[in-house]
Amino acid sequence: MPRPYNNNFNNKFDMDNSKTLMYRDENDFIRKLRSLKTYCPQSYKDFIFNFSKESYFELVDGRYSKDIFTSNEFRFIYGQIRLIYSIKDRTIIIEDLEPSQFLLDGYMTKLETYKTMFYRNKKDKFKIDLMFSLKENSRKEIIL
Repeated sequence: MPRPYNNNFNNKFDMDNSKTLMYRDENDFIRKLRSLKTYCPQSYKDFIFNFSKESYFELVDGRYSKDIFTSNEFRFIYGQIRLIYSIKDRTIIIEDLEPSQFLLDGYMTKLETYKTMFYRNKKDKFKIDLMFSLKENSRKEIIL
């Protein structure tokens, strides 16, 4: 009879026993992480592969933020994707994943696309149009 497979893929942070991992709001963080996986798969992969290393986190007590890979287009419209965490007595507390409102909106409803970018409202559409017009104007200046 085969043995059951017991590898738990849900525990992304493989740390030694001297450090523990906690969440300020685990359900909220999981929602944001699932949304990140849907709307920014490269950022999700960067988060999973780079943040699983225990040496990536600081050892001194305090509050920290680490930038996650973000495309230039996404950064222009919604801002830099970053993980905010704090350390207290060798305990890592994951506090937030930003831009939190975009990620929560993306989790609650399936976002529509406009010119290959996801958007939530008219304000986001305006930013997308602005970004593409700035790119087009910069190309015209290079040609001239």
